[in-house]
Amino acid sequence: MVFLGIGLMGQTMTKNIVAKADLEKPLILWNRTRKRAEEHSASIGHSTVAATVEEAVTKADIIWSCLQDQEAVTETFEEILEMDIRGKLFLESSTVLPDVTNRIAKQVEEAGAEFVAMLVFGEPSLANIGKLICVPAGPAASVSRIKPYLVGVVAQAVVDLSGEEAGKASLLKIIGNVLIMTTMETCAEINVFAEKTGLGVENAQKLIDNFPHAAAHTIYSSKMVNGDYYQKEPMVEVTKARHLTSQVLDLAKENNVSLKSYQVAVEHLADVEYNAGPKEDICGIYGAVRMESGMEFYNKGPKNGMANGKHGFEKLL
Repeated sequence: MVFLGIGLMGQTMTKNIVAKADLEKPLILWNRTRKRAEEHSASIGHSTVAATVEEAVTKADIIWSCLQDQEAVTETFEEILEMDIRGKLFLESSTVLPDVTNRIAKQVEEAGAEFVAMLVFGEPSLANIGKLICVPAGPAASVSRIKPYLVGVVAQAVVDLSGEEAGKASLLKIIGNVLIMTTMETCAEINVFAEKTGLGVENAQKLIDNFPHAAAHTIYSSKMVNGDYYQKEPMVEVTKARHLTSQVLDLAKENNVSLKSYQVAVEHLADVEYNAGPKEDICGIYGAVRMESGMEFYNKGPKNGMANGKHGFEKLL
């Protein structure tokens, strides 16, 4: 097996694959920045690093990819489709639009290979402990081949779309991202409300931690009130999130769907990018709501000596 893409999600998933899956041979890793793959390989063991995509794909029967964005997915598969890939199985976990997934699936199948879109839900801390929710879609026989690597390895549960076209997994992922963004928006507003009224974010967090079905709220709210949204490596950079959210809104418009709460979250993402920069974490929504409420963007002081907010608060959308 080979795994393409050693970002935060790729690192946690491959760690669990090596530790928990029954691999006869070392896992092959490939990443655009080879140094990251080499450092990760050294840390997880039972793995090797390929110098090129061609080398990686040639050596494996199952090729699992989780790449940074749609552009990276498209470019990588353009290279892959120039190779002889007959008999191989491609398992794609990157977040892309449904029509892109379906196009790649068709091209891979026409080249004599199998394709499963296998989107995942869960941020890196959940991925690290193998608690992702996996959504595989594609031919049932192909999905069956990859199930041994899911529950008990990288996942706690599977939403099985066997027999559905591959793009259905991407569509469900996009719908899930709407839920995630609106959850972040809710957490940001609740914490600002608690601080402004004198209740305090600590007390609000106690409620969130114990609220029924509040796991997602707990995760995102903690990232906000602990200052992780600017003090730690971004879960997702805001500029990349804005690119995807614009595509989601276009898809909603095409289908005459109103996503007002999501639109508010998207507007706050624009505020994050404007005030803090394109590489800030998407949980910086909290900072945007804080500024909208007359508070400073950074809740625990400036980042690296920066002033709180580059330009003051402005609506961009």
